[in-house]
Amino acid sequence: MSDIYEIKGREDAGKLEVFFDYACPYCYRGHKNLMELMKKYPKLDIIWRPCEAHPRPEEHGVHSDLAICGMYFVLAHAGDLMKYHKLAFEATFEHHKDISDIAVLSDIAEQCSVDKKEFTEALTQGLYQDLVTQGNIYAWSEKEFDAVPSYARGMAKIGSGNGVMVTIEELEKFIQD
Repeated sequence: MSDIYEIKGREDAGKLEVFFDYACPYCYRGHKNLMELMKKYPKLDIIWRPCEAHPRPEEHGVHSDLAICGMYFVLAHAGDLMKYHKLAFEATFEHHKDISDIAVLSDIAEQCSVDKKEFTEALTQGLYQDLVTQGNIYAWSEKEFDAVPSYARGMAKIGSGNGVMVTIEELEKFIQD
């Protein structure tokens, strides 16, 4: 498996690890905040760490595991990852689409410069599902975050919790430190 899928051992003090869930409204706001900060810090090196705030079999409105698998497919196939993030969040929170539906995700993926049929097959076959599990373990057990969005750089971390998300000001200070 290529190192783009490695969960453990990828910590780098110079890289910002971004922990998020496509089904989390705070993560959507956090993503918008991060996009604003990336305009000020265009050389910011990011490692995207998707994780499920409510993994199966926990009952929850919409599960994000397939959207996360889709992110890994887009990443592996050199698609437009930033567009995938944007469209997945918008599908959930602006268009009220079900991101646990492969057809919805395939339409998003097609707009991100990857082959729709290959994308659909990969998600149908359960490819990348192990990475979803690894990402959940990494975020919740190893990094010990309480909620998302959360961020890490090397051993330093800042996380949302107790119903309060990391503010854009806190995130910018974290990036600068």
